[in-house]
Amino acid sequence: MRRDISSPLSPLAAVAPPEGWRWRLGVLLGYLLLGVLFTWPLALHLGDSVIQKGDLPVDAAQGVWNLWWTRSALLAGENPFVTRMLFHPATLNLLYQTLSLPNALLALPVLLLAGPVAAFNTVVLLSFGLGGYWAYRLARAFTLDRFAALVAGFVFVCTPYHVQRVWSGPLELIATHWMALYALLLAHALARRAPASVAGAALALVVTTLASQYYGLYAAVYTAFYVTLAALLAPRGARRSTFLSGAGVGALWVALLLPLVIWAGGLGAAVLEDWYVRQVYHAVALVDLVTPNVRHPLWGGAAETWLSQRHPFGSEGGAGLGLGVALLIGVALWRRWGRAWPWALLALLVLLLAMGPQLRLTAAESAVPGPFLLLDLVGPFRNSSRPAIFVALMLIPVAVLVALGIAALRTPATERGRMGAVPWAPMLAALVVIESLVAPWPLMRLRAVPESLALNADPTPGAVLDLPPRLNDSVGLLNQICHGRPIMGGYLARIPFYPIVAASSATRDLWLAAEPLPDIMPLDPAAELASLGTRFVVLDLTQLPRVDQRRLREQLAVPGISRFSASDRREIYAVDPAAARPVVVLGAGWYEAEREGVRRWRWMGERAEVLLLARERSLVTLSWRATAYGAPRPLRVRLGDQRLIEVSVPAAPYDRTVALRLILPPGQATLTLESVAENVADGRRLSLSVSELRLAALPVSAAWAAMDPLDIPPTRPAIGAPPCR
Repeated sequence: MRRDISSPLSPLAAVAPPEGWRWRLGVLLGYLLLGVLFTWPLALHLGDSVIQKGDLPVDAAQGVWNLWWTRSALLAGENPFVTRMLFHPATLNLLYQTLSLPNALLALPVLLLAGPVAAFNTVVLLSFGLGGYWAYRLARAFTLDRFAALVAGFVFVCTPYHVQRVWSGPLELIATHWMALYALLLAHALARRAPASVAGAALALVVTTLASQYYGLYAAVYTAFYVTLAALLAPRGARRSTFLSGAGVGALWVALLLPLVIWAGGLGAAVLEDWYVRQVYHAVALVDLVTPNVRHPLWGGAAETWLSQRHPFGSEGGAGLGLGVALLIGVALWRRWGRAWPWALLALLVLLLAMGPQLRLTAAESAVPGPFLLLDLVGPFRNSSRPAIFVALMLIPVAVLVALGIAALRTPATERGRMGAVPWAPMLAALVVIESLVAPWPLMRLRAVPESLALNADPTPGAVLDLPPRLNDSVGLLNQICHGRPIMGGYLARIPFYPIVAASSATRDLWLAAEPLPDIMPLDPAAELASLGTRFVVLDLTQLPRVDQRRLREQLAVPGISRFSASDRREIYAVDPAAARPVVVLGAGWYEAEREGVRRWRWMGERAEVLLLARERSLVTLSWRATAYGAPRPLRVRLGDQRLIEVSVPAAPYDRTVALRLILPPGQATLTLESVAENVADGRRLSLSVSELRLAALPVSAAWAAMDPLDIPPTRPAIGAPPCR
């Protein structure tokens, strides 16, 4: 027989009771139907539209792209965590992006048969169905009352946090169901304390982490609190085994993720300079907790206006729980103190973390530090700029507390005693439902531009340069789903460094719609784009001012680039691959160009990069003139990791000509110049000035050059589903 929930292993270690498959299926389908109702009218447009706030496709469309890319990679037998389809010609690691591979695998049948838009909406609905079901099972583990557990599942998926994630569109944050599964299996692991249970909980935490780095990282912190408290509350003889079971979950999680972290090159990108400001902004303030549901059909508009005047981020954070949930938590603490207080303590600890580095009443700055500052001592947490996501973890103990409150109101002693015959449990449950209602959502239809299919049909492989570059929305990603070509740019959660537009290049002038200015080397748009493997340049006339349109047309009106198509909304230019020749452009590390008469030069600091572009294997000579700042200085030159030369450069008025003979592989090679720099009066650090940078190709046999052609990602087939039709 199943042990009673009042066993010594309670209140944080428990196993959900067995239930018939028909009941379980009914519960799952019930929460799935709840998702249909709470996202209405999404069910009528599953294949072509998404819920997305604003006027532009941003996070939701990025989730659609993630699903498309996963589908494309799996069908091609490629690693979905690595892509060459964004920021061409770079190879990007998507482990620290919002790929959310578990959600793609969850919706894989729909993804293969109906396309990425339908798969995205399937995951949205499953976040209600599976999230509600697993939260129900968690609540059932701590109360014998089915009705109470059903209300707990409703609270987990239908209160403002989850609804706000659906509204804002990020698929990896919408998918809160993985956290509910992990919380359920963690409670099971601490109750059973068996290797299989520990392994199951650890695997669920790995899946949660791969689905959302925020949820995985924050769930690990939650685990530390949960396991420590569970061990302290366990009987003396069971404390050690309880703690070791929880520690085993954490250790196995680290062991399973460590190979991926090592393969990805460490724990992520460098910390943003404004990490503290971002964390303060994206944190919960106490006013958020008392604000009614801002998506409610009756009072939502007024509540959002009121909250936006006190804490602008609050309406997005979704930390409000409502009066009904608060009353049920109070009942749980009043009537079930022994079981409820540990869950209330967990909820409080997680809430304090959700408040970020400052504990604030409103948006006003506060001198009271928050415990999140302790997490900031670890690099990955300084990289995490959204403490409010801890609210998702807070909902786990909140859901259990709601279940305990409902169960307390439904006990015969309560209903016949001091509480009288009033049906408090169903009344408060109804209040929770009423407070959580949402108005019908406006939907955004996802469509790529019609010209995308024409680009897909062109037989010549090559990338697409969209102008202006779309780095803050997913319009370019939707178009890419249909033209199937790599793009020079893209929308990512963490924008990578893009060397080709770092200092001076024809691509940078196009990227910025800037007037080309004389520099230390000549620029050739056709040769540069062809050497990069670019096939098309697309001008979005609806997004470009007329002066920018004129500048771009002038730069593209060169031999090797021709107009492919034109309309009143877009002009598309084709780059002839035959226009390619080795070219030199500047990467990172250079100050702005200076001039005196016809002479032009650029200063560098300790190091500066020169990018060498070639479409095929080439033999070239590279030369430049260098002058040291103030006194003679050394110059070290590397090609990639290979050290080439070290020479001494004289100070002005003298200079030194440096000449190299190189074999360039196809693609992009980086030449690094290094010297000793010093501070100058204008704040710069200067070492050498460089002028007359020239690259010349030497004659070679066509067969030798063709032995190593440029590796351009193949054009992916267009899908026969939205957003392509």
